[in-house]
Amino acid sequence: MRYMLLVLVGSLLMVSAQEVDFDRWYPYGQASQYAQSHGRILMVYFWSHACPYCDQMNTFVLSDEAVSKTLRQRFVVASVDSQSPEGRALSTQMRALGTPSFVFFVPQGGTWKEAGRLFGSRTRAQFLSELRQICAKVGGEGCG
Repeated sequence: MRYMLLVLVGSLLMVSAQEVDFDRWYPYGQASQYAQSHGRILMVYFWSHACPYCDQMNTFVLSDEAVSKTLRQRFVVASVDSQSPEGRALSTQMRALGTPSFVFFVPQGGTWKEAGRLFGSRTRAQFLSELRQICAKVGGEGCG
């Protein structure tokens, strides 16, 4: 019994000590927890499998190294399939009524404050500029 307790405590300590990989995209709950605990901007990306504009964003914009670098420096990304049960509920709650949609939040006093939103496909340069504007709006040092 004592051994099992030690293993459980050790496992919990290892999980809590792990660094967050800001290159990864997380489910909403996990992303919001990481953004809150690390004082980062939460970007909630609503997409759908049947959305050609989402494919454009994924292929030509979100995979770009400069965009990835900016996201890695100051954001935590929540990837939300807007057709899933959780995604439908979150889409309604956050008023993200189409795809692709990006809703940005900053932690403020234990809750979330909306910092911006974007709808539709855009060029890499435009998206990068908008990310930097959101960063600057919330006092985002390191959004280069």
